[in-house]
Amino acid sequence: KIRRLADRAKKLNQNLKNLRSDYRALEARCDEQARTLRQECTLRDQTEEALRLAEVIIAQSPAVLFRRLAGKKPTLVYVSSNISQFGYSAGDFLRGKIRFSKIVHPDDRDRLIEEIKHFAEADVEEYTQSYRILTRSGEVRWVEDRTSVVRDADGRKIYNQGIMVDVTPRRLAEEKLRKSEEKFRRIVETAGEGFALMDDHLRIVEVNDSYCRMLGYRREDILGKTTLDLATDEFRQFIAGSRDRLLALDYRKFEGTLIAKDGRRVPVLIHGNTLRDDDGEKIGNAAFVVDLTDQKKALELA
Repeated sequence: KIRRLADRAKKLNQNLKNLRSDYRALEARCDEQARTLRQECTLRDQTEEALRLAEVIIAQSPAVLFRRLAGKKPTLVYVSSNISQFGYSAGDFLRGKIRFSKIVHPDDRDRLIEEIKHFAEADVEEYTQSYRILTRSGEVRWVEDRTSVVRDADGRKIYNQGIMVDVTPRRLAEEKLRKSEEKFRRIVETAGEGFALMDDHLRIVEVNDSYCRMLGYRREDILGKTTLDLATDEFRQFIAGSRDRLLALDYRKFEGTLIAKDGRRVPVLIHGNTLRDDDGEKIGNAAFVVDLTDQKKALELA
């Protein structure tokens, strides 16, 4: 009986040792899992904070982010909340209350659809489109969207995603500049004096009809030449000797003599101006050129 009790005690003692060993192993696994959980919680908190920060940045950004399903029926699956700058909510599009195509200006809608179809058929990976949209209040805004293709592991197109930016101020500035250039061109083309536009090296890049008539050249015969190419020897020497002094002035007026295509010597009065960009950097030169032939003859007869 005593031996049986001793054997039982021995087994119980061994079981206790096994339990202690199992407990230590379980405790180690629990500690490891606790550390992993803490790391995951920290990473989750960091991720959530990054997402909140990204949402704040996007909300304050003029660039609207979007993602739509690829295929014959493109459907928006994501649009950033800053679509509100146009008077709409992201939910309007994601719940299907509004289709994006419906806010595209009617005059641009067909073109936009055809462009997207062409890009899809040509398997273009990235493309940019410019078009007008209508805000909820009915205001017309110009936007530019830059779209790229997202593919799955098998190379199939699954999404088109990108950004859409309001470029209305830029388009209005471009239109204002275009009208200003057209007005300036009409003035120059109808001017009685010759006009020459030159680059920073004094190569002629544009002339008006009066300049061509004055020297008897076609426009294409003059473009690319310099004033030196058209000047008499005496005038060429004057320009070479006075070039630095003259070009140092934003406005200069001087006389000279050019050679017409038929060999005639054409005395001219040149009003030259330095052209600068918005930062004050020199970008070229312009000159109005007055034919003094009649004045010179009148003085000889006087």
